[in-house]
Amino acid sequence: MKWRLFLLMTGVLLSACEGEEIVPAGGRKAIRLTAEIEGMRTRLSGSTWEKGDAIGVYMKRTGASLDSSAPEQNVKYSYNAETGVFEPKDEKGTIYFPFTGDRVDFIGYYPYRDPVNDFTLPIDLSIQSKQSALDLMYADNVKDVNEEQANVRMIFSHKLSKIVMQVEHYRGIELEDLSVIITSVPVTGSFDLKSGNLTVDPATSDVACCVNKDCTLAEAILMPGTDLSGSELWFVTGEGSEAYKVDLDTLFTTGSLSPSTQYTFAATLFTDEVKVVTDSTGIIPWNSLDSVTFTANRTTDAPPVIKGSKRDPYTVAQAINNQDKQDVWAIGYIVGAFDGSINKFVTDTTGQVKTNIALSDNRGETDVTRMLPVNFTSASLKNALNICDNPLNINRLVMIRGDLEAYYSVPGMRNTTDYLFLE
Repeated sequence: MKWRLFLLMTGVLLSACEGEEIVPAGGRKAIRLTAEIEGMRTRLSGSTWEKGDAIGVYMKRTGASLDSSAPEQNVKYSYNAETGVFEPKDEKGTIYFPFTGDRVDFIGYYPYRDPVNDFTLPIDLSIQSKQSALDLMYADNVKDVNEEQANVRMIFSHKLSKIVMQVEHYRGIELEDLSVIITSVPVTGSFDLKSGNLTVDPATSDVACCVNKDCTLAEAILMPGTDLSGSELWFVTGEGSEAYKVDLDTLFTTGSLSPSTQYTFAATLFTDEVKVVTDSTGIIPWNSLDSVTFTANRTTDAPPVIKGSKRDPYTVAQAINNQDKQDVWAIGYIVGAFDGSINKFVTDTTGQVKTNIALSDNRGETDVTRMLPVNFTSASLKNALNICDNPLNINRLVMIRGDLEAYYSVPGMRNTTDYLFLE
């Protein structure tokens, strides 16, 4: 009986060789994913894709809408700098072509987010300190493919606009603690992954540009379609000791901002009134080095203040209500720490709790719902702020810089990078 079954199976396999291929169990073909950025080879100023850069990938059947029926949804693929391809975290996160041979389309976006609700990405440009986290890109070029085209080559395009400014002082003075602020621009909206359409909310706000450490370069990612004719560009040095201002309608004379476009400027801070000088249109490809030159004149007007900046830090109550803000300052009194749980608030300075502190708007606070748990991992902050090694820190007022995000499952602060005692 066993020999008869073997001969029967052999006959089936031989006949299959003459016709349709039989794919053995577990023999699915995985995609091989590469990603490029349309019109350029670099993502940010002078850099390629970086190790760990992550994109979200969807696979849907050709001709079908992107909806809950899509076979693969928001799968995370990360860039491998050694191979030059994007790879899944593990086998479970691998995208395979359908067994049936159905033809499929691919949609991708950057940077990766989880979760994504209703195939819509919320956009918030109010905090500019991490430009890569704001640089929304989208790819929908891979269509009508199957396992015979296993190499999936996605081409991403920038969906927002970018402003880059090289900054110097006319006397060659080295700038310190420079803030560059753009006033009255829209900062929130959403992007529909199904249609590739961007929606911009009408409300406007002031934004602080991302400034490098030596204060020679400032960058901002803004909403395309923004009309800057009523906006101002401010350069504020130190703690507001000097301020320089430019009306942006003198720089943007060609209408609203265009998507996928970088506007590059060379800014000189000047003490006397000098007319703006331009040497190009200012609208350039994202990867071009051509620029517009202008002079920012010193002013005695009061500069705008950005909430969450060092000049206007969040209070503890405000920090609790403004989670998901990155690289911001918060101010409060150190009232204790948490021993492994939000339910174990301690003020014992002889203990071993050295990785966090509790901030409050009031000295001596005991209500944990009015506290902001602050986590620190760097040795310098840990050594300076923990209450065990520094018992006199209790009830001391401090400003701390970090990301507002959940800690101990409640609103908190993580990824702390700086601090300043105020008393």
